[in-house]
Amino acid sequence: MTVTTPLYAMVNRLGQLALREGTKPFPQSHFELLQTLDQLRLMVETPTETVLRLIYQVQRSTGEFDKSILDLTDFLQPPQNAALRTVIDLGIFPLLMEKQNRDVGLSAAQLAEKTGADPDLIGMAHALGNSCGNDKLLSMVRTDSGLHTPTTEVYCANDKTPALTQPIGRDGVPCIYDLTVPTLSKLPEYLRTHDYINPQEYAHSPMQWAVGQSQFEWLANNKQHQALFNSYMASRRQGRPMWFDVYPVERLLGHATPCEDSVFLVDVGGNKGHDLSRFRQRYSHLPGRMVLQDLPKVVEGVSGRDGGIDVMGYSFLDPQPVQGARAYYFRAIFHDWPDHICQQILRNTIAAMAPDYSRILIVDFVLPDTDAPLMQAALDIQMMSIGAGVERSERQWKDLLHSVGLEIAGVWKQSPAMESIIEVVPIKNSVAGTR
Repeated sequence: MTVTTPLYAMVNRLGQLALREGTKPFPQSHFELLQTLDQLRLMVETPTETVLRLIYQVQRSTGEFDKSILDLTDFLQPPQNAALRTVIDLGIFPLLMEKQNRDVGLSAAQLAEKTGADPDLIGMAHALGNSCGNDKLLSMVRTDSGLHTPTTEVYCANDKTPALTQPIGRDGVPCIYDLTVPTLSKLPEYLRTHDYINPQEYAHSPMQWAVGQSQFEWLANNKQHQALFNSYMASRRQGRPMWFDVYPVERLLGHATPCEDSVFLVDVGGNKGHDLSRFRQRYSHLPGRMVLQDLPKVVEGVSGRDGGIDVMGYSFLDPQPVQGARAYYFRAIFHDWPDHICQQILRNTIAAMAPDYSRILIVDFVLPDTDAPLMQAALDIQMMSIGAGVERSERQWKDLLHSVGLEIAGVWKQSPAMESIIEVVPIKNSVAGTR
């Protein structure tokens, strides 16, 4: 008996089109091949992967690429992202998720009435012989994200739509779009006027040059976006394993000090404490205290005592006040900063570590030295643009850590598309960390 799934049928169709493309290509079959590739990707992606691709794919068309590798679809990304940003502003995805609309959908005219937008902007049908749609906004997002169209001019939710109504999409799309696009649109000009030198100074990053503020200054001055950012940070690993699902926590347990006054884990720059709270829930029996650290304005109002977490206002650019913890945990911190600031953060931490006991845990991407995945390459461009930061390769991580007297004890990851957990310890007899 042959078992056929939608995914199998799609792959089979792709194979047929690929065979035709390789023997006797026609414009129509070439178009169908490209469409099927897009449909296959959307079918395979999880909702989280789809949303993250939509958030970060804007990077693909902001630089100056070698014409030999230029994909014409790159030119579609800025209008698609602008359309998606606007559709979220209009609240269209929640409308489609309402119970009465979930199965039957809404027409472009109905959506225009409910949102107050110009019907021509959203998607009025025009009688041009046979009826055809001029759905300016929704046509840019329907085939690549959270919509499908069972009939002409009727839009329904699909399996990706819920993620676009949740913090990862609802808050992530507008936050990252507004934070990055003004700088990325000027990145070629910045590089041209700076003789194509890779930015090394946070204070002179492309974002500082383009908008006159650093990313964190911009967020501090835009309270609504700071709230969106915090919400997005809490949700962007939705549907993905937590770091302690990948890293063997028992490595820390064997020699952990059982005293109640000892500190087991310090979450440095941990925002509102999403990771630490989930870790505490999973490992409520662990010895010692858990400490959440971030800037006072970030942790203001965060109450961790009920969950067994101490909350501390702290900047990792200052000396680390918590001495002798079993582990100091940094998630998505070092990619924000150039090497010399990362060295300062690490030295502040090294000075607080107990010899032969403390560890540093870094959760960040570890890129291959060649052929980095597109998503991580896009993030690398983004981090460079907004703060002279870096998504580092394995070689770059080793060089950075060795420069302050540290070495990698192990790296754990489930997929090249996911962040790695790097366990770091001092190099024996090294004096680099004390400079």
